Amino acid sequence: MVLPPVGDWRSRSGSRSDPASGQPTGGGVALQDGEKRSFVQRLFTSIAPRYDRFNRLASCGLDQRWRSEAIRLGDVRPGQRVLDVCAGTGDLAILCARRQEGQGIVVGMDLNAQMLSWARRKQRQQRPFDAAHGLRPWALAQGRPERGEAESKDDEVGATGSARGDPHLDVAWLLGDAEALPFAEATFDRVTIGFSTRNLSDLTGGLREMVRVLRPNGRLIILETGRPSHPLMWMGYQLFLWTFVRAMGLMVTGQLWPFTYFARSVRAFLTPQQLTERLQRLATQVQYVPLSHGLASLFLATKS
Repeated sequence: MVLPPVGDWRSRSGSRSDPASGQPTGGGVALQDGEKRSFVQRLFTSIAPRYDRFNRLASCGLDQRWRSEAIRLGDVRPGQRVLDVCAGTGDLAILCARRQEGQGIVVGMDLNAQMLSWARRKQRQQRPFDAAHGLRPWALAQGRPERGEAESKDDEVGATGSARGDPHLDVAWLLGDAEALPFAEATFDRVTIGFSTRNLSDLTGGLREMVRVLRPNGRLIILETGRPSHPLMWMGYQLFLWTFVRAMGLMVTGQLWPFTYFARSVRAFLTPQQLTERLQRLATQVQYVPLSHGLASLFLATKS
């Protein structure tokens, strides 16, 4: 895939958003889906090795607390089928797997191979790799959730990283698109997505796909950057993103443009009320929970 030069995006990235899509716009014109997809792929490939370190520093260590709270309030429990969409380096999927206590199925899916590589590495660092005790996401995609030998532990698409002797870290990693999920309807009890809805090319289409693969009464758990309700706190939060967070990103990765996009995408994204209404239009009952005084947003959407 040939990705657009970074310079093109510096000149085209604006701070406004398209009211129909909720996506950042460039010069007041909504970015094309393919363009944004390519840009986001390039962004995460460039920062994947330092992504976790940046998250811990920029959030002052709160990001993992927010993930744990999302899983707790989302009622992820043993025996469920859980899909983590836009899994990135795997933090949310691994926490879900621990919560499952070895009694359910957890699939972590992302479109970026570099990020998934770091997710697998993180899992292997905690426990040795065992290709013979893994989930088979390709079987689950065909409506046949089953366990068995992985076809190849080096396969970038279907390989499963599993923890020998530790069922709490049994996660299947799958390369795939959140906007075209390779699963049958009503496959999962929980679908999670952490800090990534802003990056979807087609927000409504992606949300529709996540709801589609949920079972009736299943729950979509969305963890996102926040939007404090108090105007002064919101202004302070934006200042924090444009100064400290961008400086921290430059220090950790040696690059500034990914974190400029990050700050702009937070400012341009839908308000909690707008995202709630969009989820309600997809036949879900929505609960919005501000975390840490609104620094992070949690949406719990239960499928009717």
